[in-house]
Amino acid sequence: MSFDINTLLSAQLHDLKNQMQALLSVESELNDALSLNPEQQSLMEKLQRHSNNLSHRLVELLSILKIQNQAFKPNIDEHWLMDTLAPLSQEFFQLHGLLIESTFDDDANQFYDEQLLGIALHNAFMNALQAGANKISVQLEEFDDGHWVLTLQDNGPGFEESQIDDQGDFYPNGTQNGLGLYLIEQALKAHTRNGKSGAIEINNQSQQGALLRLIFP
Repeated sequence: MSFDINTLLSAQLHDLKNQMQALLSVESELNDALSLNPEQQSLMEKLQRHSNNLSHRLVELLSILKIQNQAFKPNIDEHWLMDTLAPLSQEFFQLHGLLIESTFDDDANQFYDEQLLGIALHNAFMNALQAGANKISVQLEEFDDGHWVLTLQDNGPGFEESQIDDQGDFYPNGTQNGLGLYLIEQALKAHTRNGKSGAIEINNQSQQGALLRLIFP
């Protein structure tokens, strides 16, 4: 019987995810206990920051592995965008001081895979944070043919010109920014409708900051 590295990797990642969920549960209990000892709260915030990042990475790896092996079928359903965006916005503000504002109505809804959009947004926010941004605006555009776009604008230094010139197919290049764009693109490509796939576009604003468009077919 041949050795299947993908099966081993998937099993290990699922086990790590289960352990991570257990850690987050214990972390919540510890946080309640620390409420009586507030001078130690900064240690809890560091633990939350690292464990949340690790949890997100595990979910990303599992999803991308399934997509690459054609074993992942996006659960395209109707969701309220604010239900997906709000928890991430709260997390990034509490743990990183990154302010994320939305300009669309709270009751705006679309059809998408919630886990994949969460992966895309998390990586977009992390990229902006690591580039030096402290504020992001999220806008929604809807079109008559049914496709829709989330546009993210930040106040950081913007994308490098080489990234803008080479966009089309992003590949992991060993840096956090490169991996982030790759994961965002994979999450969007998994969304298909009427023979079309999702995509991303990157550019810089005329004044300051990066502009990222998440295009859903």
